[in-house]
Amino acid sequence: MIRTAVERFGLLIVSSPFRLLPRRGGLILARWLGVLAYWMAPGRRKIALKNLGIAYGEVKSSRERSSIARKSFQNLFMNLSECLHLLSSDKDTIEDAISFTGEEHLKEALSEGRGVLLVSAHIGNWELICPALAHKGYLTAMIIKLSRNETVNHYLVSYRERMGVRVLRRRNVLGDCLKCLRDGGIVAFVSDMNARRSEGVFVPFFGREACTLTSLALIARKTGAPVVPVYAYRKGYANHAVIGTKVSHETVADRGLDILERTRSYVSWSEDAIRQHPEQWMWMIDRWKTRPKKEWSH
Repeated sequence: MIRTAVERFGLLIVSSPFRLLPRRGGLILARWLGVLAYWMAPGRRKIALKNLGIAYGEVKSSRERSSIARKSFQNLFMNLSECLHLLSSDKDTIEDAISFTGEEHLKEALSEGRGVLLVSAHIGNWELICPALAHKGYLTAMIIKLSRNETVNHYLVSYRERMGVRVLRRRNVLGDCLKCLRDGGIVAFVSDMNARRSEGVFVPFFGREACTLTSLALIARKTGAPVVPVYAYRKGYANHAVIGTKVSHETVADRGLDILERTRSYVSWSEDAIRQHPEQWMWMIDRWKTRPKKEWSH
């Protein structure tokens, strides 16, 4: 408990400039801190460059990949800056933080009466999407994977709940998710994180098999709720969210094949979105960490 208290106090001190500065001032500071983090975190920099080598090794030069990795660090710190600023601001400021294109696709999917499963990716400031939708009056929930660090969990959950987003934890997560859908709400997932072998299936991502959570596909199959893709991107100091048409998928009788094909379609969508704004994706996460057993023999 003492360690947690010290960590929270330390984070409060570190985050103070972002809470006190105007939004744009905080973003400028965050960009500089992102460059510093790129050089001061060799482990994460190595992962980012390795991932970029997998995705763009024969297409982009070493210098281009390094530039994308550095900008990815900057984007992450800019996201943190905006979220901390919103925590200390009036919730109405979320309207100025992000704009939407394609909201009619979301409304059309909701009109089916089965709720909506929102699939997103860690592009731009993805953390603004659900709060902005909640502020617009949509019943919005997101499933989270808790960090090992209690301080990180505290601030992430506090931010989301303060902005009106229901946070669904793993305990009874299926029941909470189904209830939200029955109530005509939106449940958000991300499709671009590494999964353990027991929780996922392997589908292509930038040309290499990547283990991906099957939870979204399982719930979509069980409920028949439409899956609607949305991603955010940053342009200058402004954030934009693009909502696409629902992902079409005919249910396949073979359950395993059905889950595989659904998951493949979600990951394919996320790859397409990332290719449009590669410098704004989290290349420092170990996306290809879990490997197929067939690779062990090589």
